[in-house]
Amino acid sequence: MCEHRNIARAYDCLQHEHDRVRAACIKILAQRDKGLQRELLRANLDSPRYHDEMLLYEERLSRPERRRVLDLNRYGRKIERIMDALLRL
Repeated sequence: MCEHRNIARAYDCLQHEHDRVRAACIKILAQRDKGLQRELLRANLDSPRYHDEMLLYEERLSRPERRRVLDLNRYGRKIERIMDALLRL
């Protein structure tokens, strides 16, 4: 019983970290445009349109900003893999 609670707690912490990383990435992509930032945060992550839009915003970034977004995306993918492994337990 306690083990399931620990897994659920770990999953919740990872979800919170994933949300934090996504928000940091979107903040960079929005380039101080609060309206765009809100729109991107509310967007459907599974939508192909959303991914196309993200690529367009990425192209506008400077090289260091693009590198930071790439690093954040890699970190977010690692978190997702761990979350998937927890769900399989």
